[in-house]
Amino acid sequence: MDRRRAYMILNLLPGIGPMRVAQLLSLFPSPEAVLAAPFAELARVPGIGGKLAEVIAGWKSLCDIERELAMVEQAGVTVLTRDDPDYPPLLAEIHDPPLCLYVRGNPAAVARTRGGIAVVGSRRTTSYGVAMAERLATAAAVAGWPVVSGLARGIDAVAHRAALEAGGTTVGVLACGLAYVYPRENLELARRIVAEGGALVGEFPMQSRPDKRNFPMRNRIISGLTRGTIVVEAGFQSGSLITAGTALEQGRQVFAVPGRADSPQSRGCHALIRDGARLVESFQDVAEEFGGLPGLDLAAESARGAAALRKPPPVSGLTDLERKLLSLLDTNETAIDSLIVAAGEPPAQVLSTLLLLEMKRLVKQLPGRRVARCGGEFVAE
Repeated sequence: MDRRRAYMILNLLPGIGPMRVAQLLSLFPSPEAVLAAPFAELARVPGIGGKLAEVIAGWKSLCDIERELAMVEQAGVTVLTRDDPDYPPLLAEIHDPPLCLYVRGNPAAVARTRGGIAVVGSRRTTSYGVAMAERLATAAAVAGWPVVSGLARGIDAVAHRAALEAGGTTVGVLACGLAYVYPRENLELARRIVAEGGALVGEFPMQSRPDKRNFPMRNRIISGLTRGTIVVEAGFQSGSLITAGTALEQGRQVFAVPGRADSPQSRGCHALIRDGARLVESFQDVAEEFGGLPGLDLAAESARGAAALRKPPPVSGLTDLERKLLSLLDTNETAIDSLIVAAGEPPAQVLSTLLLLEMKRLVKQLPGRRVARCGGEFVAE
């Protein structure tokens, strides 16, 4: 039996999770040795006992590893184990890394998450929350940072879509097996993520159904894959606060977007800020926190984006579309929708260009999907 198969078997067994496997591996030399051990030896392991020892010793009657491997192959899924060199390095650092990480899509996208950011929030959104999630995820994608989220309805789906519209990479973490997508309304979004170079990941066997116990486990992967997590909107009962909590436990940075004082969707974020989360008004706040974030040199685009956030380039270096947008703006507020119409260019291209101009500190985006040019005169070349 090879090691990958042994890890997958342990991952399939009921009641056997990452922490119990860690305990077993402190006494047995490998996962293969764990599965080959007799009942009596397994029962003596602290935290295992007779009941779980019976499960491990009788694994052949409890799981069908050949069926699982066949589904993995048929679906084009890659399974990374904790001993695999391609296993995400930041995720491996948490105290309970998944035994297996199922990947559907581009494994390189998962590797790049070490230079990315998680964007999460409430399923019940406000227009303000949607706008902020779009703005932050788009800016991250333009700067070359992969965006990680949970593929849930609400802020998660907004963040994934915004990253894709900006031509960036996004990774969705599922609370079920990769044979399913939950919620079903995000099935097309999931397909698009895979088709456009991103990935769907999860630790659950292929046919695992969504279960309320799975979501906190999913959340630790979202925060564990990246250096930081942005919470855009969250009520006091939001699962996003669980993600923020796991990020803190993992030693990762937590960011929170402030909202209206009278909005229930802002209470969780305000509580995070009171407890020490960094307040985020723009993506620049995030980039400044991670001046030397590993992975930002994975693409020249990423390096250029990070540099743009730190130091505005000369106006002479602008693209044709950047000059066009600046010529249509002045220091008074302009509706972004009106600007898109006046520019006569695809909306996604205009939005991504506006974010580049904002990072160059030539324009500023305002609440209510409005934008204005920063002070000073602009003369088109």
